[in-house]
Amino acid sequence: MFHFTYDYCDHKDYLNLLAKALGVPVKDNMLWLPPALGTGYIKVEKLANGLQVLFNECTLHQEFLFHRNQSDGNGYTLRFDEVRNLKALSVKIGDIVLEDSTPIYSGAFLSNSFSELEYVVNEDTESKSINIYFTNEWLNSYSGLKANGNFLKEALVAPGSAIHFEVLTLEYRELMEEIFELKPAHPVYQAVLQNRVMLLLEKFLRGLYLKLVDPSYSYGIAPDELKRMIQIEAILVKDLGVAPPSVSELARIAMMSETKLKYTFKRIYQHGLYEYYQKNRMLKARQLLVRKKNAVKEVGMQLGFKNLSNFTIAFKKEFNILPSQL
Repeated sequence: MFHFTYDYCDHKDYLNLLAKALGVPVKDNMLWLPPALGTGYIKVEKLANGLQVLFNECTLHQEFLFHRNQSDGNGYTLRFDEVRNLKALSVKIGDIVLEDSTPIYSGAFLSNSFSELEYVVNEDTESKSINIYFTNEWLNSYSGLKANGNFLKEALVAPGSAIHFEVLTLEYRELMEEIFELKPAHPVYQAVLQNRVMLLLEKFLRGLYLKLVDPSYSYGIAPDELKRMIQIEAILVKDLGVAPPSVSELARIAMMSETKLKYTFKRIYQHGLYEYYQKNRMLKARQLLVRKKNAVKEVGMQLGFKNLSNFTIAFKKEFNILPSQL
């Protein structure tokens, strides 16, 4: 097992500390995992408005244990994670221990410098995440929330651990994919990156604030049901080239009636089951077409369309343009 212990710090310092522990260099604010430990990269970008963003796309070859010591600072990290091939996930936040054996995990999670954090992930875990680091001073300067006082500290000590967690909705996923698709060589890379990161941050903080001032704004379902909805969402987006399981099959997995499944899923993700699958399917199609590496017909076939005209109709319905116009 690889152990990494560190004090809470900004992302650039974290990257340098991790590189030293891994025995690899940092070049252009990026490190690549050594082959014995995994494949993939971790990189940091500093935006023009002062935010620091850490990205990673990695597959682990060993079990990893990360331990962050408690600090008296006023820093916050907002994580957007999509993790696959989990056999067991153990997270310790202060005195709270959370354990999960769901093979796929996705969500947005806010942590702070005044709580100890430890988590263990198994080998073969695939991780794709965006981590935004900011301070109270930054928030007061850029968010317009100064008049409301330190609402983040209030939120993080409020009753109910789910107050600082959100599922990855379609809107979150679209913003994340746009960020990962960006190329540093693009002439407006920094401007687009900052815009998308700010949209992620704004959406999460808006929801967090609403939960704090109006508890009825929360999902209003039991934690175990929320976990099952995350599992159902992961099944729907796992392979967008294959038709999703039937509603009855999904209901069996979720251990609830079909009616309750459809109602609960739509309450959380704002779309019905098949509608959510189809929207993600079209989002993937647009990503593949924007890359200019695949013909329209190839993209349609890759996403399970046997008839090109059906793919064209579905794409135009979603984006109001033909796939050939991208």
